[in-house]
Amino acid sequence: MPFAYLTIIRPLNCVMASFAVYVGSLIAGLPIYPSAPVIYALIAAFLVCAAGMVMNDYFDVEIDRVNKPKRPIPAGKISKNTALAFSIILFAAGISVSYFIGVPAFAVAVLTSALLILYAWKMKKMILVGNLAISLLVALTFIFGGLVNLNVLPVLSLALLAFLANTGREIYKSIDDMMGDRTASVNSLPIKYGVLRARMIASTFILFAVILSFVPYLLNIFRMGEVYLFFIGIADIVFLASIVYAKRSAKISKIAMLIAQITFLVAALA
Repeated sequence: MPFAYLTIIRPLNCVMASFAVYVGSLIAGLPIYPSAPVIYALIAAFLVCAAGMVMNDYFDVEIDRVNKPKRPIPAGKISKNTALAFSIILFAAGISVSYFIGVPAFAVAVLTSALLILYAWKMKKMILVGNLAISLLVALTFIFGGLVNLNVLPVLSLALLAFLANTGREIYKSIDDMMGDRTASVNSLPIKYGVLRARMIASTFILFAVILSFVPYLLNIFRMGEVYLFFIGIADIVFLASIVYAKRSAKISKIAMLIAQITFLVAALA
């Protein structure tokens, strides 16, 4: 059973959220070795992300019975009530930790928590709104890192790239999830307008992310801009591959986003 509690929070996603916060803090001018406020930010991001994952599973039981029957709740490893309580505890813990960073970070933690709950409860079933909401949350992880040093301007371009790329990936995912979404009356783009149009919209977001990926270089955000260009070029190639290989778009774009995050880190450290 303890493994079920680990599974339900999707730890890799939570680690990636904390990773984005750390990258944001570096770009905002903080040192490589994290200070206490940065550590608080990493912990808060992990906990709030974990809470959102559990809350999402709480509301998505019927969808998961079709799309992901091995998830802890549909598999009977964790009850719905227990999952709800677990999520509330994680939200409370994450928001509490953010209080020690500062008022702006605390406000963003509260906003993020509210958005995660609204997404799982209502927004996910609203056409495109859910995709945009979750992408905004991804972008906020970088901004949260910048808030630790009260310097968000340098991270805004990275947040925009994350927003665009993740929106494309979320739409690709909605294509894969159509069967389960129909059972829960989710009004997704592919269900409403068809797979082809949904794919075109997703690909447009990805293309904009690729085109704008050169903006951080032009703004001289990184001291070693050439290092950024080299690695972001690799990420861009993988993003473009997600457009070409339709059957694996969601998975390929996720790999591309991971490469992009590593690119931000390497360029920030260079």
